[in-house]
Amino acid sequence: MSTRSLADALSERLLDTFPADQAHTKADWATDAMPGPLRHYLTHLLRHHHRREARQLRRARTDWVDYDHPEMEQATHSFLDATEQHMQVPRGQWTDTLRTAARRTTNYLVRPVPTLRAFVFEDAAGAVPVPQVQWRMRFFGPYAYLRNAVQAFADKQDRDAFTPDAFERVLRRVDERMTADFDADRWLDLLDPLFDTARCATDRPQVPLPLLRTFFEQKNAAPLVERLTAHGRTADADAVAPDTLRRLIDAAPTQSSSPEATPMWKQFEQDASRRRTETDGSNDDAQPLWAQFQQRPADGSRQTNASSPPTDVDSSSPSGGRSTASDPDDALSALEREVFGPSHTPKREVYVDALFDGDRDAYRHVLKRLRTVDSWSDASQIISDDVFRPYQVNIYSDAAVHFTNAIEATFR
Repeated sequence: MSTRSLADALSERLLDTFPADQAHTKADWATDAMPGPLRHYLTHLLRHHHRREARQLRRARTDWVDYDHPEMEQATHSFLDATEQHMQVPRGQWTDTLRTAARRTTNYLVRPVPTLRAFVFEDAAGAVPVPQVQWRMRFFGPYAYLRNAVQAFADKQDRDAFTPDAFERVLRRVDERMTADFDADRWLDLLDPLFDTARCATDRPQVPLPLLRTFFEQKNAAPLVERLTAHGRTADADAVAPDTLRRLIDAAPTQSSSPEATPMWKQFEQDASRRRTETDGSNDDAQPLWAQFQQRPADGSRQTNASSPPTDVDSSSPSGGRSTASDPDDALSALEREVFGPSHTPKREVYVDALFDGDRDAYRHVLKRLRTVDSWSDASQIISDDVFRPYQVNIYSDAAVHFTNAIEATFR
């Protein structure tokens, strides 16, 4: 069975549970009938469309309305909050959306690296900025170590964009090294989403042998591929259950160990723990104020249309979805001096790209709001509501830390 056959079988079963003659919301698919990876993809898709709705609303603004007035600001926030709660896949697009999502998530579970490359760069003419790469990767829930590795590599190399080839090289290297010393328990944990998807598609807790062989080939786990091939011949089996797979893994020769003393998966755990220690501090007073944003609700992931790959731009706009209207540079510079202070050199392009998805007008609008407040408490609320939530900013990113620390300094 191919990944497409499994995905199509899954779609047909799900259409019985989630009929095509009605729209569907994320509350509908919060059920065991929907495999976790597919549920994650669809939920992120709704967030993506919510983001596009918010962007279109911002673009519709004109100077005939004082959108900076507190009543208008409150009304806008209330409207966006309401739209977030009532996002849905339209009735006429549900079937195609479900089938496309099933095929993409199934492909990803078996061949994560080529699937991510095709998905992230499908509509890209060249390099893609790191925030957009990360956003598109978030359509897929499992194998989070791949997203972490891409971000870590970008931070270490001070890279602001990826070409398709560079992106794939990083992922392949990490995917092989991360799993190089996995035992049966860790392999089965990694494969749990694929078994879950297969169960929902076939009603059997088994994964077809061809898909498992492809999965291990992608990890360069030749001993396991050989064991699966031999099992298929001797047992005349076309699928494998978790217990059988555990036995085959335990019987396979140990893979060559990584030249590093610490396995790569352990390095990521250690790095994450170290970052938490460094940023959290030993008490509440030691915690940087920008880190307090992590306590605010921020459920926002974003997605695209059923048959087209997710993009962070509106293709109907000649500028690729980024607003072209903005204040002259001298006026914007004056505004930045008011907000950040005369001694601070703002990283304008970094802020616009990393925090506002390239929308310079949105950046200018937030600075105008920040200029009018008198306390860090009010400023932090604006940053949370107008930047971190709608744009789903990683609050630990360099841009977010630099931005919030700079503004906080003007109130301290």
